[in-house]
Amino acid sequence: MKDQESNANYFFVRGQKDFQEGDFQNCIKDLIYAQEIFSSIGNKEQSAETLLLLGTAYNNINQFSQARQFYSLAISRFQELNQSQKIGECALLLGEIYREEGEFKKSKQYLAKATDIFTNLSNLEKLGDSWKELALTYQTDLVEYSAYPARAVNAYKKAIEIYKKIKALDKKAEVENDLGHLLVSQTKYEESLKVFQNALNHFKKQKDKDQIIALSILIGRVFFELDKKSKAKDYMFKAIDEMKNFQYSTEKINQLKQTILAMFN
Repeated sequence: MKDQESNANYFFVRGQKDFQEGDFQNCIKDLIYAQEIFSSIGNKEQSAETLLLLGTAYNNINQFSQARQFYSLAISRFQELNQSQKIGECALLLGEIYREEGEFKKSKQYLAKATDIFTNLSNLEKLGDSWKELALTYQTDLVEYSAYPARAVNAYKKAIEIYKKIKALDKKAEVENDLGHLLVSQTKYEESLKVFQNALNHFKKQKDKDQIIALSILIGRVFFELDKKSKAKDYMFKAIDEMKNFQYSTEKINQLKQTILAMFN
């Protein structure tokens, strides 16, 4: 049995290395072999970890059906081991996969399970991640979204509140950006400006040129929709100034200038 376990560990470690290097096809081959051995010798904990990594490898190459199958096996194994943290992680991943497959009811069920588990564990970052993914599921499920548009907004706000509390500021800004787009789609322009501005302030501190420019343009467009054309122009031309500062090509700068001129003519 020791020889079998040693052999399984060898293939598991090699599969991990392939995973880290982005060689998912070889990673999958090694992990499947490792998983078969771990399962045959009754090493449930290592078997569960291997199943989880296999699911993520398939997920990374957009093979969602296979990813779901391995995540489902992993969550069952972690439930046998009573490992709440890992059960929550699998539930979060399954919620994302079912959304990708258009199975919104199952997505919401797993994400709700994840929020319950991470609440009980006081794992606030994973709790924020779960609310963010739940918001996206609410938003993507067009039937529910048309009936209950506030659910997606409220879920995004819960994620933002949590990220703010734990100072996960990159994640907070990313979700503010997502929420801003959702609010614009609901023509809640004033509210969208607040979250876009918060996100912009963060990305300026990080000197994230692409986000700074994109958000400056977005804020300009929102002001335009509010018929505040002076402020709209200010933000649009701030975007151009940032493009110059970050040494964007003259062609791209001129394209934005032409778009601005067309808007205000």
